[in-house]
Amino acid sequence: MDHRINLGAWRKVFAVPSCIVDEHHLKLASGTQIKVLLYLLAYPDVGIKDEIIASELGISKEDVSDALLYWVNAQVLSVSGSEYYPSDAPHSAAPDAAVHAAPSSPDPHTELSTPEARAALNSETHFPPKIIAGAVNGDKAVKYLFDTYERLAGRPPRHAEQQTLMILVEEIGLPCEVTMMLIEYCFNIDKATPAYMKSVARDWIESGIDDIRKAEERIRQLQNRNTAENRLHAKFGLSSAFSVKQKQMIAEWTDMGISDALIDEAYDITINNTGKLSFPYMDKILRKWSAEGITDPSRLEKRRTQDPAADNTPSFNTSEIEQRAYDKYKNL
Repeated sequence: MDHRINLGAWRKVFAVPSCIVDEHHLKLASGTQIKVLLYLLAYPDVGIKDEIIASELGISKEDVSDALLYWVNAQVLSVSGSEYYPSDAPHSAAPDAAVHAAPSSPDPHTELSTPEARAALNSETHFPPKIIAGAVNGDKAVKYLFDTYERLAGRPPRHAEQQTLMILVEEIGLPCEVTMMLIEYCFNIDKATPAYMKSVARDWIESGIDDIRKAEERIRQLQNRNTAENRLHAKFGLSSAFSVKQKQMIAEWTDMGISDALIDEAYDITINNTGKLSFPYMDKILRKWSAEGITDPSRLEKRRTQDPAADNTPSFNTSEIEQRAYDKYKNL
């Protein structure tokens, strides 16, 4: 008698490496990354284009690339050209102690603005998934940071985002609570990309923003700058974005505490005197007023009342001012 098993609905099955479970990838990897791996495991030895995988899974081609990069960095897959195959790296049968070890906490007295910290923001540092899992599982603050990111994004952080968070808290030593405030600010202004978060972090470490109070003050300052930029962009009726030099001028005006109304006054004087929008001309007027303690129109009017002969509308050589401004901001 011949014996056989009729698998029926089980006839088409495929294996999933146990390291996916053993090394916490079910928790660490995003749903998209898991889907891409399962799809490829279901069709071994078949060349499948990114756009087909993306279409079948309802994701973008960039998500497919991000998922494959995750599994390569996790040493689950190796890659040669466009072919992926099981990694030769050994995988433990059970989670090792390193996964659960708490990461070393940064020295609270460590100076953040160091060449090493600045270099880390520009590096291509890659934290292996085991190290990321160890940080998340071993430090409640890091776990809360990752949970906060997931709450803000509405999904788990992608591989590049995980790397950025780890660079900020592990490589640079930015306190977790400060990093949380940084990423929340980035989400609030719809710029929560790894590149932008690193640019904000670069500004913060250069400025010594290493505690909640300083972070709150910097966020307030940044919000004031953003508000001023948006308001002035609408007032000036510009069709293009401000240049780096113009943004720097606006930031300095807001940081000096110059009111919106006084900026409007300087704008009107600039248009009347030059017949055009000239940031250098406005900057010269506002700096002169600021040096005289004038930060709003009421003080300007009081000054004019007290000294009618005082001319707060200086006669400047516009070309000379613009050249000076160019020299000052050309390297920004």
